[in-house]
Amino acid sequence: AQQPQAELRTTGPALRYEMTLEPLRLPTLPLLETSPTAPQIEGYRVRRSQDLQWLVDRPLAERLRFRAEAHLRFEHGPREPLPGLQDYLALPAGFNPRTLEWAAALRREPGLAEAGARELAQRLMRHIREGGYTYTLAPGEYGRDAIDEFWLDRKEGFCEHFAAAFVVLMRALGVPARIVTGYQGADPLPVDDYFVVRQSDAHAWAEYWQAGSGWVRADPTAAVAPDRIQRSLRLAPPPGLVAGTINAVSPQLMQRLREAWEAIDNRWNQWVLNYSRGQQFDLLKDLGVEAPDWQTLATLLVTALSTLALIGAAWAWWDSHRIDPWTRQREALLAALRRIGIAADAQDTPGTLARRVRERHGSAGEPLAALLETLQAQRYGREARRTPDPSLTRSFAAATRSLAATTSR
Repeated sequence: AQQPQAELRTTGPALRYEMTLEPLRLPTLPLLETSPTAPQIEGYRVRRSQDLQWLVDRPLAERLRFRAEAHLRFEHGPREPLPGLQDYLALPAGFNPRTLEWAAALRREPGLAEAGARELAQRLMRHIREGGYTYTLAPGEYGRDAIDEFWLDRKEGFCEHFAAAFVVLMRALGVPARIVTGYQGADPLPVDDYFVVRQSDAHAWAEYWQAGSGWVRADPTAAVAPDRIQRSLRLAPPPGLVAGTINAVSPQLMQRLREAWEAIDNRWNQWVLNYSRGQQFDLLKDLGVEAPDWQTLATLLVTALSTLALIGAAWAWWDSHRIDPWTRQREALLAALRRIGIAADAQDTPGTLARRVRERHGSAGEPLAALLETLQAQRYGREARRTPDPSLTRSFAAATRSLAATTSR
């Protein structure tokens, strides 16, 4: 059947942005929504499909930089029913019979027999929110009737499971629907005020057709109750030796190093993408590389990565060996107490040490015990200090010397 045209309708101001795109090896251009006009990319012919995908005439095999614009408020798709919409009602014969029966029973509920697309979508969203469904990246394998198993039995899955089940149910209810894939979310790169979108940000959601509006977005995964979401790390290979060591010493250090490296890489890309390949080699010649080639570039990259790894290892060593100010103060106070005969260990609280001072030295040790109780309040009280009080440290040293002089007479 003839597919309905996109009929894109935008409102509000355009959001203009610049994108640096890594080689995807796919003939697809992932733009922000929704771009009414094709970006100009040298060497590629760009066109928009009927379902609002931006396509290029060959797989993207090189890093690209281009400018585009998006509209956050838009409508698309025909407002009136067209024959091509029937394709979005099709379901494979003989699959997921229990889900189809569930949809038929839903239609028979009071108030839903004549319900429109929006009301049916809201009913499915409420069922997901209240039906005990769990979002997880590790749901295990599903069988032949995967929608039956997910929707009615296991109720565990990730975005593709939720989107597929929603689309099957909407089609079974007589509403044209389709799955949409793309990206959701990004990591801010605060150094350069960019956002980084990764393959691990890939997401799937759904659209259903509403008379008078066209295609309407629905994200069934977002309907999962927050306490039913199993927090999972992005899918990634295990860290190597250097990365694993750095993570063990300082978990935040690896993230900071990655952000720093991405900022450096982004600045290099923005600079180098202004040049053709020939101009890039000419630039290396100007920097002193007599006969630049790809092997030279690889050597420079390995050298830069090795230097960065050494810097990271040195940073991790320094971070693990620097002494916290509170630790430095505690060690000084414990040493002073031991010199006047008080058993003082790292696990003892200031309050415990104050009691030992009073037990051993009586009223003579009262000034020192009072300082220890003040330290306990400064360290653990309601209005605890963020750093040690230097005056207390000096007073403590003076009090221990005075007590030592008193007891030696």
